[in-house]
Amino acid sequence: MCGVAGFILKKKKSNKNNIKKINQILDLISYRGPDKKQFISNESYSFGTNRLAIESIKNGDQPIKFENLIVGFNGEIFNYKKLIKINNLNSSHIDSEVKLIAYLYKKYNEKFLDLIKGQFAIYIFDTNKNELFLARDKYGIRPIYYMNETDFVFASEIKCILKYAKDKINFSKSSLAQTCFFWTNIGDTTSFDKIKILPPGQLLKFDGKDLKVKRYFQNQIIQQKDENDITNDDFYELLNKAVTNQIHGEVGHACYLSGGIDSAILAFLLKKKISNLDTFSVSFDNSDYDESKYQKKLSTFLKTNHKQIKISSKDIANNFSKVVEHAETYLFRTAPVPMYLLSKEVKKSNHKVVFSGEGADEVLLGYDIFFENRIRKFWSKFPNSKIRYKLLQKLYNYLPQFKNSRYFEMIKDFYKKNLGSTDDIFYSHLVRWSQYEQIREYFNLNEEKYNAENLVEQFLNSLPKNFKDQDYDRKTQIIEENTLLSNYLLSSQGDRVSSANSIETRYPYLDENFSNYIFKIKSKLKAPGIKSKHLLRKSFKNFLPDEIIYRPKFAYQAPEAKSFLSENHTSRIAHEYFENIKNLNNQNSDSIYDLFKKIKHPASSSRIGFRENMAFIIGLSDHCLRNFKKKYSNNNEK
Repeated sequence: MCGVAGFILKKKKSNKNNIKKINQILDLISYRGPDKKQFISNESYSFGTNRLAIESIKNGDQPIKFENLIVGFNGEIFNYKKLIKINNLNSSHIDSEVKLIAYLYKKYNEKFLDLIKGQFAIYIFDTNKNELFLARDKYGIRPIYYMNETDFVFASEIKCILKYAKDKINFSKSSLAQTCFFWTNIGDTTSFDKIKILPPGQLLKFDGKDLKVKRYFQNQIIQQKDENDITNDDFYELLNKAVTNQIHGEVGHACYLSGGIDSAILAFLLKKKISNLDTFSVSFDNSDYDESKYQKKLSTFLKTNHKQIKISSKDIANNFSKVVEHAETYLFRTAPVPMYLLSKEVKKSNHKVVFSGEGADEVLLGYDIFFENRIRKFWSKFPNSKIRYKLLQKLYNYLPQFKNSRYFEMIKDFYKKNLGSTDDIFYSHLVRWSQYEQIREYFNLNEEKYNAENLVEQFLNSLPKNFKDQDYDRKTQIIEENTLLSNYLLSSQGDRVSSANSIETRYPYLDENFSNYIFKIKSKLKAPGIKSKHLLRKSFKNFLPDEIIYRPKFAYQAPEAKSFLSENHTSRIAHEYFENIKNLNNQNSDSIYDLFKKIKHPASSSRIGFRENMAFIIGLSDHCLRNFKKKYSNNNEK
């Protein structure tokens, strides 16, 4: 894991000036790679890397000059040693991932991306052609942002581009609307209008004039047919191999332990290979969010060296602005904050690499939305049934509003609104997305281009052409992967908060060989009825306690609006937000003032409604982004 940055000037400047610039922007993200800063620069360009040394510690400094190529990257190529052997290369000459990338690009051009397997953001500059090549991994685990205005500039983080640019850069209302609708950005959108992110599985070429972006990887959910079976033993070995593939590097490896089955299985498999395994988890003062009982049970059972940090509402409030500064986007939840604090604990233990269970829900059908979709379809056949809708209570038994019979009647009516729209290609997400109209009332998003129909059309245009031909489960997987997975879970809650503490996170459930094979397996085998991750559970039932194997899905969340506001308390950041609402031109100040009153009202429950929580967190992150821009921007426009 590293931090990368570079720029190509459209008008030459002194190399002294360019060296100053590349140093300046690399220093902003030194935490991504504190082991060594290095760059290559002249009057026309500069390219640099902050390195977090994990693999080829002695030989892997970058960027490198390889004949006519300048090459650097952020991430890991898990199969690089295998590729050295396959290509009959001299391992004393090609002795690092970055050198292998350079060699493969020389030999195969962009087709080398079909050979490498890992998590990466790569830059390659051909000094003969004056052409820059950028590429991002297939799931979007590692980020790369760019802007093509006065100059072309790219970096691992937006703050580098803001600091470099002299162009006027405004906030993106599209980003705000997308976050209110999809809970995250989609496509190449970022929170700033001229700055783009290279989407997962895509590459970019820039020759000084023309800029081309294209997809090099087609999502395997689309490509593979849902037709195979698999035995428990074969599944075990497949996942075990995925974990083994990612035990990569010359440093130690730790594991997050949430208390759920995904991380429990990773820790179990890692413990078989790392006898002195360190595991890390968060617990909460608020019992509604706390999973410490299961974390302790697992760490005792697995005999790991376990470290747990307890998160209070005060911790959420005190660290929220810092997390927005690293996420560099609108947040709709506070959940990245505990992960930021947990990765800080991992760093204190002198680790550089930690394993995480992200991706399991998308690949193995674990999210409630898969089963909510099935329940709604089942209910839609007999809309007046007095029994079928009660399956929702079984599915969401961990949520207070589903336990309360009075509230549940209102929830039932809410779900019933879109019940009959089973022909809609986005049927699985209609309930979630129907809340947009109420959420956007808190923000100045009344223009026609920000209406629901336009947002959905934009999203559809970003999806593979044969998306419409997929079955319900696969459509749901593709939507989740193209929204929350790459742009939130692996970014705001993943790379951005772990990298802030010089920690690289790895995701074996997203191992390419593993996920590609799983996409061929019948959905009913992976998760029949409303049995979340059934295949995963039964394949490991003889290795972990029943209490963990059969534990229902418990969505990871953190305390939200009430962390900042209550009847008797207003946090410093909430006070600043309240004082500045009228200066935040994205927000409907009257609606936000009313929201403050509602959250602070003594009759307000400890967990206010989802829409109110979400609107407050998005609004608060908008306030934090204003401060972020003032801190890093070269100019002070509003």
